[in-house]
Amino acid sequence: MKISENVEDYLACIYDLSGNGDLVKTSEISNRLNLSPASVTEMTQKLASEGYLNYERYKGVTLTPAGNEVAKKIKRRHRLLERFLVDVLGRSYEDSHEEAMGLEHNISDESIDALSRILNNPTECPGGDPIPPSEHIDDDETESFPIMNLGLGDEGTISHLVCNDPTMIRRLISMGFVPGRKVIVEEQVPMGGPLLIRMNDTRVAIGRDYASLIRVSSDAGPSIDAHCPKFWKSSRRGAACPRRRLCLSPKKRRASAYKQRQTDTDSD
Repeated sequence: MKISENVEDYLACIYDLSGNGDLVKTSEISNRLNLSPASVTEMTQKLASEGYLNYERYKGVTLTPAGNEVAKKIKRRHRLLERFLVDVLGRSYEDSHEEAMGLEHNISDESIDALSRILNNPTECPGGDPIPPSEHIDDDETESFPIMNLGLGDEGTISHLVCNDPTMIRRLISMGFVPGRKVIVEEQVPMGGPLLIRMNDTRVAIGRDYASLIRVSSDAGPSIDAHCPKFWKSSRRGAACPRRRLCLSPKKRRASAYKQRQTDTDSD
């Protein structure tokens, strides 16, 4: 069921005022939202009847688990939007607060989780308030690794950016490196040269300083060691690294060893 913006504002306000779950007086809500005491009393009683609040007459209200869940979601959206507006768009904290108020009701949880990954999953808003964690992000769900460890010709999906520098985040986003985008490493230029990445019909050259900030996931897993010097010497020609057996992921290394043993057995 779609929750109205008015209800979200009430629950977020009570979340802010309650601290550690303390009772919040209706007069405090009235002052914070600039509403009449009568309208606040009426609304809090309505929210209590819908299961979002515990209402104690003459004392105040507390959030129920259902109300707390809604409030945490709206505070997560608000504080991540503030972070994005300040860090990526360069807005002032004061302006970001007002703009986030207008945006927080019209963005999905999936989009806000993607935004969090772009920002390297920050834990605080620009004002220092904690950002509630997402219920949808599971750090153990998919292993991620540096894009430089993606094999030539292998496809990966950008999972997140490991960067807290707003300037570098803006640069990566402007180049198209955002979570969820499919990428293919077509070439890794040796001697400290850039990586050539294909995204859809676009081919982008990116320096290793920026590439080191991009994490990807892939069904194939990491297949090369980006720090292997012999790999850099051979990769431009598309030749296999002489030490590729040592550069494989543990899973692929075991498979390679098994295949070699089978070959040796057959030859005997």
